[in-house]
Amino acid sequence: MRPNVARLAAALAVFAIGEPLPAGAQFYYPPIVIVPPPTENYPTPKPKPPPDRPSPAQSAPPQGKPAGHYEGRTWVPD
Repeated sequence: MRPNVARLAAALAVFAIGEPLPAGAQFYYPPIVIVPPPTENYPTPKPKPPPDRPSPAQSAPPQGKPAGHYEGRTWVPD
């Protein structure tokens, strides 16, 4: 009777220890590395670059529309 009990206990121990190992080895959580964003210098703002040349809106006055009308596809000035 003792050999049967020892054999049963050994089989039960192998079953209890060895059974979850293959199922647990199928998946594992991969390591996640979170990289922080680059630091920004908030206290000192960047200076604005000086304008190289005046913008076209400031240098040239707006031109008026030419007077005229279309007759079919042809433009006829007034």
